[in-house]
Parts: sequence; C-alpha cells; structure tokens
Amino acid sequence: MTDNILKQKTGTDDAPRLTLPAQWYHDPDIYERERRQIFAKEWLLFGHESMAPDPGTYIARTIAGWPLLVIRGQDGALKGFHNVCRHRASMIVEDGIGKTAALRCMYHSWVYDMDGQLKMAPGFCEDDATLCSRTKLFSIHLEIWNGLIFVCLADDAPDFKAALGDLPAVTESVDFTAFHYHDMATHTIGCNWKTYVENYSEGYHIPYVHPGLNKEVDFKTYRVVTGDKIAQHLSQPREHRKDDAINDGLWVWHWPYAALNVYRNGMNLELMVPTGPEQTTLYYYYLFKDLADKEANDRTMAMSREVTDEDRKICEIVQKNLRAGVYTQGELSPRHEGGVAYFQDLVREKVK
Repeated sequence: MTDNILKQKTGTDDAPRLTLPAQWYHDPDIYERERRQIFAKEWLLFGHESMAPDPGTYIARTIAGWPLLVIRGQDGALKGFHNVCRHRASMIVEDGIGKTAALRCMYHSWVYDMDGQLKMAPGFCEDDATLCSRTKLFSIHLEIWNGLIFVCLADDAPDFKAALGDLPAVTESVDFTAFHYHDMATHTIGCNWKTYVENYSEGYHIPYVHPGLNKEVDFKTYRVVTGDKIAQHLSQPREHRKDDAINDGLWVWHWPYAALNVYRNGMNLELMVPTGPEQTTLYYYYLFKDLADKEANDRTMAMSREVTDEDRKICEIVQKNLRAGVYTQGELSPRHEGGVAYFQDLVREKVK
C-alpha cells in the first residue's frame, strides 16, 4: 500500500483535486445509478458467521433498497436470498437477527425451506405440488472469508478474491473467527451514504469534532493510506494513553460501504447503508473475544456511540449545505484527504 496521491485528472501536479459535484449527494437519478451499478453488482460485507450460529438462525437486512436474507440451513451452511416472496413480493422475515423453523411469508403464509424451495402455498389451489416444484426464492451469491459474510446480488458475480483487494493484507494479524457476536446498534442519519463514507475516510476532522477521540490518538501521527479497495487509518496513541486507549487498534474501510473497526478487546462491523438519496442507516455489529467482560465491552460501545453521535451531527450539517445550492465543489487536502479522493474515484468509475 502507498499513500494516495491527490492529482487532478489533467495530469498536472499543481492542479487542485476537486470533490464530486454537490448534486451527486441528493439527486434521485444518481442514487438509482448507485443502487444498480454499485450495490447490485459489488461484493458487500453483510455480517459475521457468529450472528447466525445454528440452523434456522438468520440475518435480514435491506441494503440500498434490496431486501436480503442470509440463513443457516439444516446442513450447517449459510444460504443467501432476496427477502422477497415469489407470490406478491412481500418480505419473508422482517429485517433483523432471528431464528425460524421455516421461511414463512408474512403476507399469505407461503412456506419455503431453508434452501429457498417453496414447500406450501396454503389455499392457493387444489394441488400446489406443481407450483412448489417450479417456485424458489431468488438466490444471491455468498462467500465466507475469515468468519466474515459477503454477498453479491449480480447474476454473474465478480471475482471474490479480487473484490477483497488489499483487505487480507492489512488484516493478516487479525483472527476474525475469534470474535463472537454480542450486540447491534442502528443509527439513522440524514445524509447521503457518500457523505458518511467520506467522513470515515479522513482523520482531518478529529481535533475539531471528536474531543474524546482526540485525547486518545496523537493527531501528528495520523494518516490514511489507500490500497486496492481499502483505506486504512494509521496513528499512534498519545503517550499517556498507550496502555488503555480504546481506539488503539485497526481501522479499515472496504469498498463500497463497510468498515472493520478492531479494538483491543473486540470489533465493530460498521455498515454505512444507503436508505435513500439523503438518508443513511449505520448498522453496528459488536463482536468481542470475551463476552463475559461486560465492563470492558460496555466501555468500548459507549465510546463508539459518542464518536458516532458527533459524526452524525457534522454529516447532517454537511448534507444540508450540499443541497442548499451555493456550494458546487470543493478542494481536497493532498495531506489529509487521500482516502476521500480514492473513494470518489471508485464512485466515478462505477456511476460514470
């Protein structure tokens, strides 16, 4: 990995690097292009194996308008489907984490097995055997890497190893299978998903927005380095906090919308999920090595909530001004905003 160099695409070394146009953060047409060109085609981090440990346990989540379902089958394998009944398009299960003996549509009670095959359509016709034989839930691609679940909605999924990019290289010291699911949190934020990803992709704002975090990290050492489909935060804890800083760990963003935040005692899988042109829902899945260490785990989650609330406030302010009409584009810092520039380049490439 090398530091991302901020250059204008004209090739001149001294030209300023400009942001995406402000319109891209609220235009419904741009949002629909992103749904189709990014979220319907890329591999997406979806969760951790420990979130669905037993047969019948599932994770259901709507990503950029696509209702998705991952369930542990009776054979012990995880299966992925669109959470859409083949009858009249109702959801099979509500979004969340749960357990079920069968996949039963909440509208007309059509029942599917955990392989997605229709088994029963109550009252639909005199003999539903033929209907059942030809009806199956829409499947999605699913891969497991180091305990992490990835899904892809495309008919022809891109190469999974290539989609991971440099994620294996920057996390080679982390055994994600040692973590166990503990709790989740959701945060609804009034901003475009890119606004929040870009906020995550730089540490430039830390001294001014995150006073608690700034007391732990030495901002003079802070930098963000980019690699293939990732941006990693690197910093040293302040000298007086080197033995107890919560945020002394691994912080890495993975294309297009996920972050792996590894603390001393656990991890937060952070999904920055678009729910509309100007709304994002953060899904935080907290995993810890020792689920019994309540004091340390609660302290970690409390710090996470504090930082997130600070980010929420500033991102909603930014979103308001992106829509206001006076701002069209800004200039990116060649020192601090390489991660933002790299992310925006990927979006440009996909949305065109």
